Amino acid sequence: MTTRPTAPQQGRHRASSSSSALRAFLSSPMRRVTLRSVASNKGRLALTMLSVLLATAFISGSLMLTNSLEKSFNSLVDSGVEGVDVGVVGSQRSPEGVPFEVIEQIRDLPQVRAVNVVGSGPGLPSGTRMAGDSGIVVTGTNGLPLQTGSSGAHPLAGYPSEQVVGAVPQLHSGKRPGGPDEVMINTAAAERGEIGVGDIINVLTPTDRLRVRVSGIYDTSTETPGWVGVVFTPERYLELFTAGEHASQIVISVHEGQDPMAVRNYIGINFPQLTPLLPEQIVERSGGQFAQQLEFLRYILVVFGAIALLVGAFNIANTFAMIVGQRTREFALLRSIGVSTGQIVFSVIMEAAAVGLLGSVLGILTALVLVAALARFLADGSGDLTAIEFAPTPGSVVLPLAFGVLVTMISAFTPANRAGKLPPVSALELADARATRPRRIQLLIAGLLSGLGIVAVIAAALVFAINNSEITTSQRLSLTGAGAVLLFLAVATAGPSLISAVGNTFGVVLTAPVKDIGLLARRNTTRNPRRSAATALSLAMAVALVSTVSIIGTTTKASVFGLVESTVKAPFILEGLGGSVLAGQRSLSGNGLTLPAETTQRAEWTSGVAAAGTLMTAPLRANNWDNPQTTVVDDDFSRYLDLGIREGAPSAENEAAVMISATYAQESGLRVGDTISVGALGAAPDSEVTVPIEAIYTEVDILGHMVINYSVAQELVGGEADFNRLAVFLDTDGSASPNELRRNLNNTMAELLVVQIKSREEFGGSLGTQLNQLLTIIYGLLTLSVVIAAMGIINTLLLSVTERIHEIGTLRAVGVRRNQIRRMIQLESLILTVHGAALGITVGTFTGWSVVEVLGSKGMAAPEIPWPQIALTMLGAILVGMAASVVPAMKAAATPPLEAINR
Repeated sequence: MTTRPTAPQQGRHRASSSSSALRAFLSSPMRRVTLRSVASNKGRLALTMLSVLLATAFISGSLMLTNSLEKSFNSLVDSGVEGVDVGVVGSQRSPEGVPFEVIEQIRDLPQVRAVNVVGSGPGLPSGTRMAGDSGIVVTGTNGLPLQTGSSGAHPLAGYPSEQVVGAVPQLHSGKRPGGPDEVMINTAAAERGEIGVGDIINVLTPTDRLRVRVSGIYDTSTETPGWVGVVFTPERYLELFTAGEHASQIVISVHEGQDPMAVRNYIGINFPQLTPLLPEQIVERSGGQFAQQLEFLRYILVVFGAIALLVGAFNIANTFAMIVGQRTREFALLRSIGVSTGQIVFSVIMEAAAVGLLGSVLGILTALVLVAALARFLADGSGDLTAIEFAPTPGSVVLPLAFGVLVTMISAFTPANRAGKLPPVSALELADARATRPRRIQLLIAGLLSGLGIVAVIAAALVFAINNSEITTSQRLSLTGAGAVLLFLAVATAGPSLISAVGNTFGVVLTAPVKDIGLLARRNTTRNPRRSAATALSLAMAVALVSTVSIIGTTTKASVFGLVESTVKAPFILEGLGGSVLAGQRSLSGNGLTLPAETTQRAEWTSGVAAAGTLMTAPLRANNWDNPQTTVVDDDFSRYLDLGIREGAPSAENEAAVMISATYAQESGLRVGDTISVGALGAAPDSEVTVPIEAIYTEVDILGHMVINYSVAQELVGGEADFNRLAVFLDTDGSASPNELRRNLNNTMAELLVVQIKSREEFGGSLGTQLNQLLTIIYGLLTLSVVIAAMGIINTLLLSVTERIHEIGTLRAVGVRRNQIRRMIQLESLILTVHGAALGITVGTFTGWSVVEVLGSKGMAAPEIPWPQIALTMLGAILVGMAASVVPAMKAAATPPLEAINR
């Protein structure tokens, strides 16, 4: 060098010191030195950029996916109410619904802009009774019915755009229906049924079979996965789907500037037989208990965002600490020729800014690709039930970009400043020679941090109020997060000591079989405990994330699918048109179409089906109670449902017997072996038969309090037409995959038209189907985090190998073979992986337990620790660590000895 680098001048205007320093840097030889350093270490640059890329990709991908979760969750509980100011349904005093003359009076109110008659579509007022059952079946051009999963097919009235209340359907192609034999159908359903404009399709209603022409195809923002919406003219809709002079329910939109509460109050005062509802009341009715249970999902999204930021920051900081540590010799040479510490720090920060910017941009692009691939995977893997769209938001781009650049610069400052302050002679030493053992004060600080973290996590889970002042869920979750951060800070502070302890205990056991190479691996692990601890902590955080979300996910499914997961054992259920047999949803006992009598026989003929049991109702008088709808089964239903038998055992369907619930047994004093009288509803008492009680079961909402065997009911009721077949539960023989069995059932049931084929999850309702998709996305996030962890381990091990290249060359020079070098690196990775995985599982399980306890107030069930999943996480982490060591081990073994010694 001919020109000696000079420090930036210290001017009086400190406000412009940053820009002055930047100009000085760009015009000084340090710029050329920095660029040459980067150019001569392309591998180091690539690893550094990879660290930033992984971190920002994780953050950006998490934000994109959680935004989709938020949208999906909002669509579950808010779908259909946008633009609706008031809804009106019937009540116990008006079970028929809303009279037509009342609708006209409301439409004539000066505050009212529009009134729409609606049926039982998604996101609607949810009346106490549906006047004119609006369930339908739609066949495609191939004559096969469109399967709708749990969302259903519904008719809609096609009002002119200016008269629509709520979301206005957007015409995709064709035109609006202009006559009684024309309809529009939604785009998703048209694609599934290969339906185009001008095609003739069949629409089966509870009373008619309509042959209509498709005049148009439309899009709507309120549809749920699998949903089919058929739009008729308003006149045709009222003719087909209302009961006489009453409509099921109506929705109202007021003019701009008018108060919806005034309209609601007017209706409540003048029409007391009706029930007016505001949008929030509609949401509450639509979502019901499930909506309350799903409230905790909003908080889970916040947890994900915090974890993404924390993991990203740590990975970048860890990588830069190692990178700058490897450049200490370079900094020492610069210091020896007069370059100041400030110049070194500034040049490293400028390099970090450039790397952070480029790595962040690449990370965001990577996240976009991964999210798009995940969206495609979900669409391909979920059949007809996926309608979740992923779209980047400004926050998912700007935040990761700013975060990546700032964290990279901050992460570079501390190690660069520390290296720049080292005396040149000391800096020329090997990094391992400068490795310092942890001081006692660090252990004391770590103990204090871990104590505070444990107290914070436990307090968040168990303390609900302080001095009679309630602690909010957000505050408790924040406390849990703070506790988890404190625990990881404690692990980071005590990390070198923990590594030394693990290496000298567990490491001895693990490496004993390989003797000398094992001893080298163990000593390499403990020789620079700070570096080893940083590598293990990176994995620990990823494993903690997996453990935490596994507990949250398992408990979430238990919360929302409590009925289905704990009660229903049948993998597939066949249901008819018009609703679900689950408690709280409409049954088929109204005007809906019951399953044909041949459904069960066709199911038993289907390849892959081992047995089929039919759930029915029939008008019976049982134990002196007149029951228009008494539950009847034609098989041992303990095969399809977990009945929780308290006493006795179910018998075969051809035996005359009855089962009762534990509650009914307690209230009536009946026991197994006692008998009750059963007869047809309205028949003479002398026609009744005496039937023994064969079993007492735990409460099962699907069955009610009494179950009569089919053989008994068949003798008493008039004929097959008196049986209302609600559902057929299937047991499989294992010869067909779920997708194959669904296809087989589709072919078998196609001619019946009204049969809907549902998986166990779909049987839980449309909300259950949606939540399954949301949980799939959550586990997609977990998959992304595991990929990030694996690549992070590869990155840190590669950096570690690069730092130790001189040492590895010396080992090769004294006779250590390549396979022994590879085994040494793999054993080091194994020690670090097991250590990191154990730490991660401990902290993650503890944190997950606390999060679930906190969210218990928002509807989440009691914590469920998935021990098999956690064991698999431990095994998976070990396999990931071993796989991550392959590339670094090969790189270390492939380095020529003389070249390595000369570096």
